Amino acid sequence: MTLSADPTVHIGRLYIGGEWVHKQRDAPTYEVVSPATGAVVATAPDPTIDDADRAVAAARDAFDHGPWPTLPLAERIEALSRFCDRFEERKEEFDLAWVTESGPTLAHSAALNGGVVLMWRDLLERARSVALSERREVPDGVVDVVREPIGPALVITAWNGPGLYLAMKLVPALLAGCPVVLKMAQESQLTAALVGEMADAAGLPPGVLSVLPASAEVSAHLVEHPGIDKVSLTGSIGAGKAVMSACAGRLANVTLELGGKSPAILLGDVPLEEVLPSLVPGFIAFNGQICAALTRVLVPRARHDEVVAALVARLEAMRVGDPADDSSDLGPLASARQFERVMNYIATGKAEGGDLVLGGGRPDGLDQGFYVAPTVFANVAPDATIAQEEIFGPVLSVIPYDGVDEAVAIANGTAYGLAASVYAADEELARTVAGRIRAGTVAVNTAGVSMFAPFGGFKQSGFGREFGLEGLGEFLQYKSVKVK
Repeated sequence: MTLSADPTVHIGRLYIGGEWVHKQRDAPTYEVVSPATGAVVATAPDPTIDDADRAVAAARDAFDHGPWPTLPLAERIEALSRFCDRFEERKEEFDLAWVTESGPTLAHSAALNGGVVLMWRDLLERARSVALSERREVPDGVVDVVREPIGPALVITAWNGPGLYLAMKLVPALLAGCPVVLKMAQESQLTAALVGEMADAAGLPPGVLSVLPASAEVSAHLVEHPGIDKVSLTGSIGAGKAVMSACAGRLANVTLELGGKSPAILLGDVPLEEVLPSLVPGFIAFNGQICAALTRVLVPRARHDEVVAALVARLEAMRVGDPADDSSDLGPLASARQFERVMNYIATGKAEGGDLVLGGGRPDGLDQGFYVAPTVFANVAPDATIAQEEIFGPVLSVIPYDGVDEAVAIANGTAYGLAASVYAADEELARTVAGRIRAGTVAVNTAGVSMFAPFGGFKQSGFGREFGLEGLGEFLQYKSVKVK
């Protein structure tokens, strides 16, 4: 696949079961829209229910009859190392494809996908020491405790990190021995085509991988498919509930990562110059379109105005523009749908009496594309809609509190529990407060999550863990073999 701004560029094939399925020009297509301009930049096949059935059949056959699940772990590691080699060789092309279809800045794309390579290789190296069989002498005899692949896996990913989800979900599933149907976001057509080409060049066995950048309808069909034994989803709470409901009838194994409304708590007199360098990127990276984005800032009431002024100054200095331009700090939102969603939340914030102190609409001079200026609401009530619901955009709520206990209560007072940060001059105090936060990851005097440690949510942010060897374990199941 060669990227071009020419609207006539057409991706004419899908990677299904390790083979290229070529589509006729009159087959259903999906238009790739540039978030930067709103113009169509490419067309691609729109995967159908028949394509989905073909992908599941290939995965089922590869699991039931193919060599992949029974290969020695070392051989799967070698195959996935080749896959990583191909990703690294074409990383710059992948970076540009993601910028084109979803609008992150080129700097953000390059940095995140550089981390993908590190994650991918780290997992493969750690896996070399994993024992999938252990003999145990127990009171009633001898038992071999074995870990085996669960079965054909459906991996559902979002548009906000197509490269990240390869290392986060796809590689652990394949490493475990599960053939995979990778259901990428419908917006991720360009990156999906590249994933297929990389896998093909790596020489993965037949049936082991299919890549379908498909619609919600096709996704729902795949989730309900009796040939799928494991579903791993990154998405919204609504999507997670739909997946659980669809899998309940056949008790399929599920891992869910469902987003967050992550708080950053500033304690006492912590110096802002030690907070802002990580807090601001922790909120605004990729325009807040990150599940762990710090979209609620909890501050002592006496420091509220000081913190708001400092945040506004930092955000005002950021340049919003063409995501492929190195001088841009922020690009557009990913789609027209996402633009409308964010603008509706901003309108709700104002309607509920929110104190809008920055942004709230398009940046000056950017009338095309899906751009929204960094937006800050001050003196936000903890129960306000914009403080309770995941917006997935550059909208920050600054919430004052009185006392540490109230700060903890506010931080824990949403349906989410994915990530959080605690900032304090007294690190021991920060760690104590971190221990009271109901979230899967809490950062102390910094922001973000480690891509090499278990990652997942509490409450409605989901269950199961990804990253590291714990992510591999999500695709394995235990078997006990009692030996006479």
